[in-house]
Order: sequence, then structure tokens, then C-alpha cells
Amino acid sequence: MKPPRLLLITDPSHAEAHVERVVQRVGAALLPGAFGALVRDKERPPEVVRAFAARLRAITSSCGAALVVHSDAALARDVSADGLHLGGKPGQGGTLGVAEARRASPATWISVAAHDDDGVRSAVASGADAVLVSPIYATPGKGPARGPAALESARALGPRLVVYALGGVDASCAKECRAAGADGIALIRALLDAHDPAAVARAIDAALR
Repeated sequence: MKPPRLLLITDPSHAEAHVERVVQRVGAALLPGAFGALVRDKERPPEVVRAFAARLRAITSSCGAALVVHSDAALARDVSADGLHLGGKPGQGGTLGVAEARRASPATWISVAAHDDDGVRSAVASGADAVLVSPIYATPGKGPARGPAALESARALGPRLVVYALGGVDASCAKECRAAGADGIALIRALLDAHDPAAVARAIDAALR
């Protein structure tokens, strides 16, 4: 899988139909390969999440976007997702699950959460492809912002990793993240709460190039 520059993380507080429209609009606005959606839903029943992921797979396939599934390797396999994101602490779906995920699906692109430098070190040691470094800027309920310096550190510790900036990133600070070493931006509110998510996505994408 070609790592997308923009990765939208779904949020169950938004209606599925709204998320699907945003994915469709952003996917159509960017060049194929530039955008991806990460299905993350710990609240709805598994069968509902499965159906939602299948619909997003159809949408992303139609516009050349990637689909990544959070934590559930079986779901990722069943909907033909391009990647798997392992979040949480080691032993709870975190980086200790990378080897197991590789055995289950050797070709799957795997990203992991990195809330500190130790998370990046674990990602490197486990053979992950990418890290979502957070929180970069102020984000409700996510603790103190780590700032762009966290991206600089992640880049130094994992020169071969694809580094995503996550947490409070929008078009106004995407260029700063890129300069600090981010390859891409992981987004939630910046796209899902936007009046014109396609325009926001184009602006962020331009800042990363």
C-alpha cells in the first residue's frame, strides 16, 4: 500500500452517512493514493462496524483511496482493507500485536499509535510501517500537546517509518508538521466538522507537498 498523505480517522459520534459523504468528497478531491480512511469504532456493535467498513471499502476503492481498519485483523481481511492500525498500549492491541498481524496477513500495511518516544521505539523494534504520533496540538481529552518536537523525535528514532501527525492538526499548521518530519496528517475533526471537507483536504495536501 502506498501511504496516503491524509488519513481520516472515523468517529462514531458522527453519523455513518455523514462520514461516508466526507470520504466520498475528499477521495474525489485528491489524487488517487493521497487519501485514506481509518475505521475506528469501539462503541457500535461488531456487525454494524463490519457493514460500515464494507461500505467504506466500496467508496475508497471507487476513488483510489486506502482503507485501514483499527485493531481487528479479521475485519481487515474480510473487507479487503489495505492496512491495519494497532492502537492502545502493548498487550492491548498495541505494538506487541505487530508480529501476530504480520503472520496473519504478511502483505498488510501496519501502523501503530505512538504517544511518546517509547512508542516510536517499539514501532521500530516490532517492524511496523508507520506511527501516528499524538497529540501534536491541543486536543480535547488527549492530554498535554507534545508539539512539533514530537515529530522531530519520531523522525530521528524511526527514519524508515512513515510518520503521521495526529491531534489538532488543520490546514494552518500542516506545513509546520511537514517541516518537523511528518510524512502525513491523521485527521478527525478537521474533516468531519468542516463545512467543505474537500477544500480543507486540498489545502492540507498542498501543505504537505
